[in-house]
Amino acid sequence: MTTPRGRKKGSGKTQISIDKYLLSSEHPEEILFKLNELLYGEKAGNVRKNPRISVNLSVLWNSGDKIRQESTYTLSREGMFIKTLTPADINSEIELSFMIPGYSRLIRAKARVLHRIEPAEAQKQGLVSGMAVAFTEIDKDSQKMLDDFIQHRLKKNSKPKAWI
Repeated sequence: MTTPRGRKKGSGKTQISIDKYLLSSEHPEEILFKLNELLYGEKAGNVRKNPRISVNLSVLWNSGDKIRQESTYTLSREGMFIKTLTPADINSEIELSFMIPGYSRLIRAKARVLHRIEPAEAQKQGLVSGMAVAFTEIDKDSQKMLDDFIQHRLKKNSKPKAWI
């Protein structure tokens, strides 16, 4: 359908809005997360019981005598994906500590490495290198803070955004 000026209806406006959104994002990994979600969605049989949010938090983790400071890519009530060029071995136990925005208390947890993506694999497949970890020990107060933060972010992100 064309407008009286001969343009396709809606042409350009959506593209400009998308470009503004992409250029104004503070965290490029959030864009990648959303694009993957839109392109691939949740495959049948792979629906998560606990939703993940894309969030860039500083996290300290250690495995044995190695301590590293990295950042998160996604977070759920059960675990997180940590962006790193040196992921720990699958099934290894690691200790984590991180802060959630708006809270003054440090969260400490133990976790098990479930999956890892090496940098070469990430580059070849267009993924983020790092490791997926599941919390194995986290105190009740920390779990409540985590749950509240995730729910707040989910509500905030589900509100429709006005396109300019």
